[in-house]
Amino acid sequence: MGGKLLLPAEEEARRRGCDRACVSSFTFQAPVFYQRHGYVETGRTLGIPGGAQDVRMCKKLDRSPVRESASSPR
Repeated sequence: MGGKLLLPAEEEARRRGCDRACVSSFTFQAPVFYQRHGYVETGRTLGIPGGAQDVRMCKKLDRSPVRESASSPR
């Protein structure tokens, strides 16, 4: 289910001209999910209460053109 939400969000980011997507996830949440979708760890904050860590990850978005209709404003 998460992938069905993530992929359209990445496509919208591309449409808006973004060249990367960045997320933050605690170690007890979903860093492995993001890694499976091509995200790479860029930083980590230690010392979160309960022994968790905050993992920051980014993914380079390809620059493939997004189709626009002929009536779309530029």
